[in-house]
Amino acid sequence: MNRIEAIYSLIAKNDKVVDVGCDQAKLSLMLAHRKQSSIACDISENVINRARQDIKNELIDLRVSNGLENINEGEANTLVLAGMGTHKILNNKNLRFKKIITISNNYHDILRNKMNELNYIVDKELIVKDNNKYYNLISFKEGNKKYSEKEILLGLNHIDKELYGEYLNYLLKKYNKIKLSSKDNNSKIDDMINIIEEAL
Repeated sequence: MNRIEAIYSLIAKNDKVVDVGCDQAKLSLMLAHRKQSSIACDISENVINRARQDIKNELIDLRVSNGLENINEGEANTLVLAGMGTHKILNNKNLRFKKIITISNNYHDILRNKMNELNYIVDKELIVKDNNKYYNLISFKEGNKKYSEKEILLGLNHIDKELYGEYLNYLLKKYNKIKLSSKDNNSKIDDMINIIEEAL
């Protein structure tokens, strides 16, 4: 399962979806195949113009938009933010959604914590292995929760336990390698190694 397929698997048929940073609108095409409408937007006018030439489907609303700038309150209840970093995700316009699906490529701990401050809690997580790289898909829903340190650092409610275990082993090797190459003692690295070992 690739990243787009993973996102698609978490979208219900009654979700009203806006995909920010849609690129070639592949997710919207998959949704249209099951007769589900969506908004696909991208900051690049060239990307949207190319998509308009290639895609002729009344179920797909293609828009040029810097994040959620050209999305109005109530047009969608499910927000998809894929292929961008945590800080860019958190910089989006403050509209409310019942579900937010992200695949952040960095700082997942900051994302979980900051989304909680915005009253969104982790509903489900899924590790996706695509082209031999690991990606962390997180689906948020409205709410507030006090997370443990382990939950902030490694996540919670993982759907695919086997792939999650594989990902933890990858992280353990990564942090052990950092520890070996470091000349100074780093308590944060040691703490992370201990938390991963406890999770395995």
